[in-house]
Amino acid sequence: MRLFAKTLLALSIALPFGAPAIAANVAGTDGQNSIGTLPCSAQENTLLADCHFEMLQKDDGSFTLRVLLPGGKVRYLYGQSGAVDSTDSTGSLAAKRLRSKTIVHIRPAEVFEIPNQLIDAE
Repeated sequence: MRLFAKTLLALSIALPFGAPAIAANVAGTDGQNSIGTLPCSAQENTLLADCHFEMLQKDDGSFTLRVLLPGGKVRYLYGQSGAVDSTDSTGSLAAKRLRSKTIVHIRPAEVFEIPNQLIDAE
C-alpha cells in the first residue's frame, strides 16, 4: 500500500488539483491506466478533498478504481459498463449516476465523485 501511495504521489506531482485523468503506463501493471485526482471524503461532515486515484481498465469493460483516501488508506471500487457495483469495504455501497459524474457513498461516511468519462467503457 505504501508503494502505491508513493507511486501515485510521484506520478501526480505535476498534476494540478482537480486536473482531469491522464493516460499513463504505470510500472507493475498491464495495459493502459489512468491516474489523477477526484473529489472524495472519508469522514462524516467533512468537505470533499482531492484524492489521488489509479484506474485499471480491463478488455472486458470492467474496471478497478483505487483511491487514496485522506489519512492514507486505499479504497478499491469495482464496476463495469459505466457503473460502480462493488467495493473492498464492508460498508454498504450506493451509487447514483448523474449527467457528468457518478456519486458513490460507502456507509457510514465515504463519498466519491467520479467523472463518468473515467468509468465509461471506451
